[in-house]
Amino acid sequence: MREKIHTILILVLLSPALCQATIVAFYTDGLIQDGDVYDYVSVYNDATVDMTGGIVTVQLGAYDSSTVNISGGVLHGVFTSAGASTASTLNLSGSMQADAVGIWGLGTLNMFGGTVRSVENNNIANLYGGIISDYLWATSTVNIYGYGFQYNPLAGDYRGGQLTGFWMNDTAFSIDLWYLNVPYAPLIDTWPHIVLIPEPATLLLLGLGVLILKKRN
Repeated sequence: MREKIHTILILVLLSPALCQATIVAFYTDGLIQDGDVYDYVSVYNDATVDMTGGIVTVQLGAYDSSTVNISGGVLHGVFTSAGASTASTLNLSGSMQADAVGIWGLGTLNMFGGTVRSVENNNIANLYGGIISDYLWATSTVNIYGYGFQYNPLAGDYRGGQLTGFWMNDTAFSIDLWYLNVPYAPLIDTWPHIVLIPEPATLLLLGLGVLILKKRN
């Protein structure tokens, strides 16, 4: 049976009231479900944690080589650790909702569904579906699987342009891309890190088109 390990209650004195923050750490496989409410969640080792419901009010962090599957529930923030040895994986799907998702270290994001306000990618992100309602920020590879891609460098609210198209399930999407170039800070230009991967049917049509052109020539 999967269980939560090392639940710790921390009491923080905030004058004049006494508040408590709930922290849970998973070192083996676990489950977060409807009715569970935590402030901080951490997942370690090679544990796999499924979140099908519940609320994480502050952040969920995936460390080491752990895997977190989030198909439901609400989170303020979810991320893979910035540690160089971290190779954790986040899989987002279903009706999950998050304010922010961050991919750091050697972490990987696979997004199949759900709604996320912002995604910040510093390693590998694979987008197959879902909604990014505010912006996509990337300094490393973002693979986007779908068809009908259109990029408008003048659209969007974050100076990096806007990408539109359709996911492989025929659902339309629109993603604003982040761009920032200021003195004494690293350049962040998302568009050069985007890799558009057409669905197999689109690749087949492109292949047929090439064959027809060759025959005509």
